[in-house]
Amino acid sequence: MNYWLHRISYHYEVSRPLLEKNILSIGWADFSEEQYITKCVGHWDIFEKSFKDAGWDLSRNRYSLWRFLSEMKKGDIVLVPSWGTFSIFEILEDMPYSVEKLDITNLYDLNGNKIIKEDGCLYKNDSSSKDNIIDLGFFRNVKPVMLDIPKSDYADQSLTARMKIRQTNATITDLAESIQNAINGFKLNKPINIHSLIIEEANKHILSLIQTQLNPDKFEYLIKWYFEKSGASNVVIPSKNERDKEGDADIIATFDNIKTIIYVQAKYHTGETTEWAVEQINEYKLSKESMDDGYAKVGWVISSGSDFSQKCYDEAKSKHIILINGKQFATMLLNVGILGLENAF
Repeated sequence: MNYWLHRISYHYEVSRPLLEKNILSIGWADFSEEQYITKCVGHWDIFEKSFKDAGWDLSRNRYSLWRFLSEMKKGDIVLVPSWGTFSIFEILEDMPYSVEKLDITNLYDLNGNKIIKEDGCLYKNDSSSKDNIIDLGFFRNVKPVMLDIPKSDYADQSLTARMKIRQTNATITDLAESIQNAINGFKLNKPINIHSLIIEEANKHILSLIQTQLNPDKFEYLIKWYFEKSGASNVVIPSKNERDKEGDADIIATFDNIKTIIYVQAKYHTGETTEWAVEQINEYKLSKESMDDGYAKVGWVISSGSDFSQKCYDEAKSKHIILINGKQFATMLLNVGILGLENAF
């Protein structure tokens, strides 16, 4: 499967309504006999000779016709740029067809003129005078994949640059990933966002530093600093030898303004975190819920690891414990900013 860019700016007033009927078009009406397709498609030497026989210069734009007739195939993807947007289509047949086989029932141009087919050509205003001829000669049936994607929101730098080329069409298979990302982003209503891209890239490095440069105690102090940076009224790391405690909490963050206390179990490792962390923090939270202090009690598990086991997820859901893995915590650090991080330890 190949990817193509194809412009319909030539006779746009007609090519646009045709595309809305899922018909992709190109000019060259002088060659638009059906026998031309049979004779020339796939045969470069005959294709070249047809230009010479017609008295045409061998200009570079003939390559656009060749690509449209001979190189585009069924299943290929075509990007059609427009003003501020672009649309994606899939080609439905291997072979193109000429205006002789074009069915244009009830076709009107963008100005409301009826388009008719007469003497093997397209005309507007129900007149076959040369002044009203529409120079569109060849067509391909397509089906829409995604329509009217805003360029500014969903085309990355490479795709945006390629859509600025001036030729009628070009192969853009090297940009397949960019095109698919644009389709998926538009489908999910997730435009390209520089903040999200920076976060996604940076948190990989932050997580790696956390996993390789810290230790369990420093990880706890990093979490303590995060809560302080987030506006906690008070953050403490309880003594490991706390008497008569049930369960375990490594950090306690109090937010007076919202009457909430967060109890955190910190797990410093690189692999999966098990359900034992949930059990520890849940027991500790339950032991504090009897305190009549007017504060809501919330349990968190923050891990430097890659993820949590499925049993851990199940336990957390049943006990209403919030799980935060290493990547999520790295993103949380980025969101509060790293100014003052040197004071965390």
